[in-house]
Amino acid sequence: MATSTRGQLRKAPAPKGNPWVVQDSAGSASTGSTIVDSIAKVEQLALASWREFVPWFKAQPDHLRLAFVAVGLVVVISVVNLSAAGFGRVATNHVVDTTQTAGAAAPASPAARVLASEPAPILPGKAWVAAQLWQGTGNRATEMFTVGSHWRVDWLYNPPAAGAFLQVFIYSADGTLMNIATNTAVGGPDTSFWTGAGTYFLKVNSSGGDWKLDVQDYR
Repeated sequence: MATSTRGQLRKAPAPKGNPWVVQDSAGSASTGSTIVDSIAKVEQLALASWREFVPWFKAQPDHLRLAFVAVGLVVVISVVNLSAAGFGRVATNHVVDTTQTAGAAAPASPAARVLASEPAPILPGKAWVAAQLWQGTGNRATEMFTVGSHWRVDWLYNPPAAGAFLQVFIYSADGTLMNIATNTAVGGPDTSFWTGAGTYFLKVNSSGGDWKLDVQDYR
């Protein structure tokens, strides 16, 4: 006699899905609506907790309420300090990277930070070598030139009449005024000596008359 297996058949347990995922009627997951529902539940729980906390807090003695407020302030300040410290590290790393990049692009012969005048140097084995020469009338900015630790500016001025003047300013390659080579109303040749290696250019300011300029490097 055949034995009935109807009583032996059992329903397979329904698979347990992700509690954060709702299955629709077609069996497909609906994660977005589940997350929204979960957030709403959290908000409701937080609101209910706050409604219970406020009456309890008001019922506490003054010194306990003051203590709770102080603890809360300490927690908030600690969080703010930790956040600021993290941001500071990121900002510092950015500044370091930017500085390194700018340093890599810096000119090979930057001007000295201090350009000082000096008496005519006398060093064994070295001689004056002309680096640049200019001449003209009126105002002019010269081309850049690069010199070593000891160099000089020579000028020859031929003023047209009394009251005329010649000014020669020394600028670094980045446009910083470093010093003044001459400020004279006297005609004739003269020289100023300088110590400070780097790349420079000159600006001539003249009220009239002919002038000649040259730069010589002591090598």
